[in-house]
Amino acid sequence: MHNAFLHHEQNFRQWVDAGFPDINPLSRDFLEYLRRDDAPRKLWRHQQESVYRIIYAYELVQIKNVLLNIVTGGGKTAIIGAIISWLKICHDIHKFLILCPNTIVRDRIEDDFADTSVFRNFAFLPPGTEHYTNELGLHILGTGAGPQGILNNGIVLGNIHQLYESNINGQRNLAYIMNFVEHLAIFNDEAHNTPAEEYDRTLFALSPKCRFRLDTTATPDRADGKTPDTKMIFEYSIADAQSEVPPIIKSIVVYQPKLASVQLTYTNPETGERRTVDEMDAEFEKIEKGLSATQWVTDPDPMRKQIGIALERLEEQKRRALSIGHGAYKPILFVVGICIKDAKAAAELLSLPKDKGGFGIKAVVVTEESTEEERLLAGVIGKRGDALEETRKNLERKVGLSKARELIEQGSLLEAVVSVLMLREGWDLPAVSVILLLRKFSSRVYGQQVVGRGLRLNIRGEDAQEFCAIVDHEKLKHQWLWDIVGARIKKDVDQGNLFGDEELPPKRKPQVMDKPENIIDIPDPEQEEDADFSDLDELTVVEGDYPEWEHILAGFEYGAEVEISRVEIASVKGTKLDDNGFTEILDAPATARVEEKSDEPGQVELIETLKHSVRDIAADLLAEEGIGSHELGYLYGVLMDHVRDKLLDGKSAGAASIVSLKRAIWHSRNTLSQNMKEQPGLTASMVKYRKEGSNAGK
Repeated sequence: MHNAFLHHEQNFRQWVDAGFPDINPLSRDFLEYLRRDDAPRKLWRHQQESVYRIIYAYELVQIKNVLLNIVTGGGKTAIIGAIISWLKICHDIHKFLILCPNTIVRDRIEDDFADTSVFRNFAFLPPGTEHYTNELGLHILGTGAGPQGILNNGIVLGNIHQLYESNINGQRNLAYIMNFVEHLAIFNDEAHNTPAEEYDRTLFALSPKCRFRLDTTATPDRADGKTPDTKMIFEYSIADAQSEVPPIIKSIVVYQPKLASVQLTYTNPETGERRTVDEMDAEFEKIEKGLSATQWVTDPDPMRKQIGIALERLEEQKRRALSIGHGAYKPILFVVGICIKDAKAAAELLSLPKDKGGFGIKAVVVTEESTEEERLLAGVIGKRGDALEETRKNLERKVGLSKARELIEQGSLLEAVVSVLMLREGWDLPAVSVILLLRKFSSRVYGQQVVGRGLRLNIRGEDAQEFCAIVDHEKLKHQWLWDIVGARIKKDVDQGNLFGDEELPPKRKPQVMDKPENIIDIPDPEQEEDADFSDLDELTVVEGDYPEWEHILAGFEYGAEVEISRVEIASVKGTKLDDNGFTEILDAPATARVEEKSDEPGQVELIETLKHSVRDIAADLLAEEGIGSHELGYLYGVLMDHVRDKLLDGKSAGAASIVSLKRAIWHSRNTLSQNMKEQPGLTASMVKYRKEGSNAGK
């Protein structure tokens, strides 16, 4: 997603250094209060930076709809609390609507905002404004909740479906807001869900009432190419968080079993058909697209071996929890399966007593079929001390004292959670210390979301090097994911292998100034240099307008691809460097033998490479034209149609030959982008005069 704040960076930094000039005096006082040294709980540096950027964008640049791209575990809820406080104190906004995609996310946010805890924990309200906490009560939109609570409380929290016009309850809630609320601020958590058609339609209906909107997410770029329609003003990535001292999130260490000992296969329990992991790509994609669940289940032997390796990692994490956490948390295992049957099979194998061939580990399964009790249990396990006490209070508020005690007692016995894709977002349990992947991720978004479940720290504010151990099979081809999260990989792991701290990423050292007395002040220039650009006055850039842009695309030519694969030296010419210089022709050196590559990529890998190449070109073209990334899916589809017609002999990527795919990859990287850029205005015309094609309409 394009960062809309890039061209404001320099002015913004000068504004911060100058002490926040030229804004509402109340806002300036709030910012000074926010960064005071005696705060009971200080915001992290990136959280403060987020608040600064939001206020700068709102008051100086007039950007009212913003997005923060912040890593899982980066404290997005605290930022929302700070912004609610600022809007209430400084901009006379008193109604705040927090929307989320599902009940799992809603429960987490509810725990933070119930009893105004986030405002009290961080002391966001300056002296003289503490009484505002009485106006920041929380109302939960729900099936049994009447709409009157929307007026009686300052903060309204709900699953977005509680405002959909497709159901009676949603119609009532939306109508109540539109008729009785004067104006409000909207916060979308897990905002990558906002481009969904009905979600977007609901936000559009609320827009006349909305004076400010903040979207927060760790994965703004969706698998379908769509992005939220807000402007991204800050990016704080996994790499950024791991670079902090002390760290903000855990490090990642990946353990990959020996290929010879763990062969991944799947069996359909209804038909008996067996497939290798390489043959299952279509099934993985089906699940991620929300299609009907498949019936494939990981075969017992590879599942048993991988669970065994994961449980050995869990035992190591338990020892680390005692040594660095002094028993403040109980490490748990998170297992991700391909389908519900897969998840249930893994949970059964985990829970089966050892004398019956199992592992004797109590586990809970959380899928779309799970009960409310099972979902609540998934938020209890692994917690101890203050974290458990906070959870106890939240449970008592939701289900009563007796049921809360029962859930906590059950949760204390559990050591594993098994799921499909149900817990990929919003489920925040720092005790997740081991993740076992029994399935492949086709989507970069889903892969990062699942790994994000293991990024949150148990021990904050200390330089204790926590990490999440992930058991992954090399055949699942997740190297792209491990590159994103900066993981260290241990290969050829077998059951019985034990590891200490030697596999951890190197500990980052804080950057401190050794000799501050040696700092040299660079004075400002005494006078500005006059630059003469008059010779550029006559330069013009002719940008075309092409209503029939398809004819231009059809005229693009692609010759044979050229690659220098071998260079031979015919002779060597030498010159003696003295007064009597002469030229000497030497014999050519012997030709070196070039070894043929044996690891040629297969068709599936080539297809993925082609898709990513075309998507990158589309994103680059849009960015150069200043067009939002919401058009990425459309432009990608048009370019893929063009590649199919021109470079794949009219065939889809899945039906094309390996030779055609290689040629298409080469030309997409070297010719397609050049052809497009040689026609200024062509990209803009393709968006302006939209044509819906077979891929473009997807």
